Amino acid sequence: MEAANGPVAVMDKLAMTVWHVLRDKVPRRSFEARYIAKRGPEPAVRGMPCEANYLGLTMRFQPISSV
Repeated sequence: MEAANGPVAVMDKLAMTVWHVLRDKVPRRSFEARYIAKRGPEPAVRGMPCEANYLGLTMRFQPISSV
C-alpha cells in the first residue's frame, strides 16, 4: 500500500502548482538560459548534434576566430 502513495503525492504537488499558476495568472517563464548558465554550455552543445541527426541533419561546430 505504501508504493501507491508516491504517485498520489506527485499528482497532488502538480495539481497545487497548476492551481497556483492559474489563480495568480503567472506567465510562463523559461528557465533554460539560467539552467545552461549554471551548468555551462558544454552539455547543451554535446546534445545538439544528436538532436540534429535525429532530424536528419548534420552540424559542425567551428571556433570563432578572434579579430
